[in-house]
Amino acid sequence: MTDPNSRPPLSTIAALVAAAASVAGSLYLSLGMGLIACPLCFYQRAFAFAVFGVLILGVFTRAWQTGYVNLMAFLPAMSGGVVAAFHTYLDGNGRLICPKGILEIGTTAQQSLASFVLIVACLGPGLAQDVRRKTISAAAVAGSILLGGAFAYGCIVSSPPPRMPPPDIMDRICHPPTAG
Repeated sequence: MTDPNSRPPLSTIAALVAAAASVAGSLYLSLGMGLIACPLCFYQRAFAFAVFGVLILGVFTRAWQTGYVNLMAFLPAMSGGVVAAFHTYLDGNGRLICPKGILEIGTTAQQSLASFVLIVACLGPGLAQDVRRKTISAAAVAGSILLGGAFAYGCIVSSPPPRMPPPDIMDRICHPPTAG
C-alpha cells in the first residue's frame, strides 16, 4: 500500500530535472541554434527522451514508490551515456568534428556526455537505496548496465559512417575531418 503523503526521493527529482534539461538542451541545439543532429546525436536524444518519459511518469503516477522507476530510467541513461562517450571519443581523437554546444562550452557530444553523467549520478543514490531496501536487486542493476551497454553497442555499430556534408551546413553537423 502506498502512502499518499509521501514524496519522491530527492535523487529521483534531481534526475528528472537533469533529464528535462538534457531534453530541452537537445531541442535547443536543433531548434534554437539550427544544428543538425547526426545519427549518434539522434540516438542520444532518443535515450534522453526515454529517461525523461520514464521519470516524469514515475513521479507523477507515484510509481516511484515501487522502487522500479530509478531502475527503469537507469537503462536508457546508461545506453545514452555510452553512445555519448563513444561520440565524444570520436570527436576527441579527430575522427569526427562536432559543432560547438550551447554557449560554446564544449562540443555537442561533450555536452550530451555531461548530461548523461549527471543523470546517472542523480539516479545512483536512489538505486542504492532501492537495493538496500530490497525493492530491487543488485543483479537487476547489473543487468540494466549490461543491457544498456548492449543497446548502446547496437546503436553504435548500426550507425551509418559519417559523411562529408555540403559546405553550407558543415558547421552545423558532426562530420569527418576535411582532407588536406
